[in-house]
Amino acid sequence: MSNNSNSEYCFTLPDQFKTLAREELRESDEIRSQSLAQMRDWIAKNPAIKHCRSDPLFLLRFLRARKYNHVAACENLERYLVIRQHYADWFRKLDAAETWVDEMIDDWPILPLGYDKAGRLLIMVKMGNLDFNKFGNVELIRLMMMILESYYEEEQVQITGSVFIFESMGFTMSHLAQWPLSDIKNFINCVNHTFPLRIKEVHTVNLPQFAIVVAQLTVSFASAKLKKRIHCYQTIDDLIGHVELSKLPKEYGGEIPIREFKQNLRSLLTKHRDAVLGLDQMEVDMVKSSILKKDTICRDLENDFGVVGSFRKLTVD
Repeated sequence: MSNNSNSEYCFTLPDQFKTLAREELRESDEIRSQSLAQMRDWIAKNPAIKHCRSDPLFLLRFLRARKYNHVAACENLERYLVIRQHYADWFRKLDAAETWVDEMIDDWPILPLGYDKAGRLLIMVKMGNLDFNKFGNVELIRLMMMILESYYEEEQVQITGSVFIFESMGFTMSHLAQWPLSDIKNFINCVNHTFPLRIKEVHTVNLPQFAIVVAQLTVSFASAKLKKRIHCYQTIDDLIGHVELSKLPKEYGGEIPIREFKQNLRSLLTKHRDAVLGLDQMEVDMVKSSILKKDTICRDLENDFGVVGSFRKLTVD
């Protein structure tokens, strides 16, 4: 692996984030150093793991997501490696230099808005912007993974977490028809149990009537903790007061025009392109993986969904 596993860790963020890490994640210099050593030892002795990054920045993703329960962090890491390998269409060869990425950013079905006053990453998702004549749900998930993997190369989001805003204006039955039911469940499982993502809040706006049942189905797959963090609003005006207005695009009453957010995203993906592509060097032996045998999230990855079919069966205007 290209990352230096023996590199010494140095906390470089402002003191407010060190305090937050201590209060929310139980992080200290001693615990961090001990936990990193424990994870590296576990990786070295795990017969299923052929190649894996072991540099501090990568391992801290999992330790912070599991609040320094190193056993849970190790299980999370192995599950992450298994899922990345199994769902290669979603997680591998995430090359920001490919033409489709720039085209999708222009349409902006997903747009990071930077950090709020609490230091949390804001991401706006506007699936109604997805041009399904050019792209499908696979490309949408790939762009999301590319964005998240890039931000996880920057330490702040590991500590502060993220806030998602789903704005549904323009979302139609045709968009809904792109999603097989199994993909919805499997993707939510990845968010809940696999990707080291600390979701602090989810705000949904302008959800059309026809999508309410689907939203309820999607929420049913979420963890109990995540369910409590989901909030729904009828309009953008209703959302104001729950997120910082200044952080929204200018077109939504904020201060920064959408074109600048797009440029910032392009710069971020370019900056971390090599690191994200380098994740493909990691490899796990699926036959030897203990997590694959005992973990219900990983077991029968494609066949554990009780409802058969997809929304393609719906009549689309």
